[in-house]
Amino acid sequence: MKTHFRADYTSEIRNVALARRSVAGFAGACGFSESEIADIRLAAGEALSNAVEHGSRTTTAGFTVDCDFDGDELRIEIQDSGRGFSAPAIRGEVEPDHRGRGFGIFLMRRLMDDVAFGRNGTIVRLVRRQRRAY
Repeated sequence: MKTHFRADYTSEIRNVALARRSVAGFAGACGFSESEIADIRLAAGEALSNAVEHGSRTTTAGFTVDCDFDGDELRIEIQDSGRGFSAPAIRGEVEPDHRGRGFGIFLMRRLMDDVAFGRNGTIVRLVRRQRRAY
């Protein structure tokens, strides 16, 4: 089963929740368990919040969410038009600071099977493989 979801949003903070619900709904339609959906929702929410916070100085620039599911692997790509992150943060070499900055990347890496960044962090790719109960 190959399934796809794509949506474009303006960079308004209210669209983080809308996009997060859309990603979670897509994961549910793909057969992920409630606990897997909770992990996916949280990880995607962190990436979506970063896209709005760091993505652009204007709300009209927006961000794109692109999801693919191929039967056992969900791939989520979130793209914005900002300047991106520093290389150490993208590689995961930076621990969250005393203000909690950097905690989102830490969470994404803990909750997903793979996290990758493109174009200095303006593209975030999250991968979650479905766990099968035998």
